[in-house]
Amino acid sequence: MLISIACLAFIIHKINFQEVRLAFQRFEWRYFALGIAFLSFGYAMRILRWSRILNAAGASVSFRQCVAPFLGSIALNNVLPLRLGDLVRALVFPTSIGVPRMTATSSLVMERLVDLMTLLICLAVSLAISHHIAAPAWLKETAVTLAIIGTIALVAIFLLSSVIAIRLTGHQSKFLQALASLLKSFEAMSRLPVLGALFGLSVLVWAGEAGLFFSLLLGFGLSATPSTAVIIMSIATLATLVPSSPGYVGPFHLAAFAGVTLLGGTNEQAASFAVLSHLGLWVPTTVAGAIAIASSPRMFRGLRGIRKNEMPRNSLT
Repeated sequence: MLISIACLAFIIHKINFQEVRLAFQRFEWRYFALGIAFLSFGYAMRILRWSRILNAAGASVSFRQCVAPFLGSIALNNVLPLRLGDLVRALVFPTSIGVPRMTATSSLVMERLVDLMTLLICLAVSLAISHHIAAPAWLKETAVTLAIIGTIALVAIFLLSSVIAIRLTGHQSKFLQALASLLKSFEAMSRLPVLGALFGLSVLVWAGEAGLFFSLLLGFGLSATPSTAVIIMSIATLATLVPSSPGYVGPFHLAAFAGVTLLGGTNEQAASFAVLSHLGLWVPTTVAGAIAIASSPRMFRGLRGIRKNEMPRNSLT
């Protein structure tokens, strides 16, 4: 919470509220609608990717079955701290679609790792080809280094997952046993054809989200290209890894603010863009997720299984 307050305080200190109001008045709202269309495409690709991961691991689920659990978890992430929506998608929602919790957990880890690798690669490539953002040399070097290291580490984890799992099997530590099960689940998901498909879908996922950022930049009358939109999106998304309040308020806004100022926008345009891009990401996904939860209350029946599993342990203490 303190980080969120500090980020917002920095932005507020830099802007003139009258100029911010004028920036919103000058915004061309047709671009907002276009951005939401791009975002919708990106989330459709996210759901398709998750269904592909689950099916690669042996589950039998359709795209349609994955819609409500996925969108519901996103909505919970938006309103709860510490990404608790991810925990619910891994441990609670899978029961409603007949997916084992370990499979759901490993699919979530796989999804996050592939996303991180894709984002870093997109950031590094966009920084290398873009001439519209005055990015410092250290940022370009860091992005390239992280992309290379991240890709090598990710490929190593996937290729060696079965070997590491075998070595951990039978260990007395419950944590290491759980880690072994997780790595075993990676084995089916990390076949090269599967990884190739997942990377391709991840590119489409982030292309959709970058489309929202690009549309909003055009709506504010900024000189933007798809590569600059990818840079700002990547920086803002990576900033959400910083612990903050629910909805990633603060770090996201500061990162988006910094990105637009690097593009040459005024502080007021940058602040307006940060607010509108956050709302564009937060409101549609939260509303869609809330509708999904309201229309599919059976998703929470997995809570009963968790409680039953905990009862014997509690009775012994």
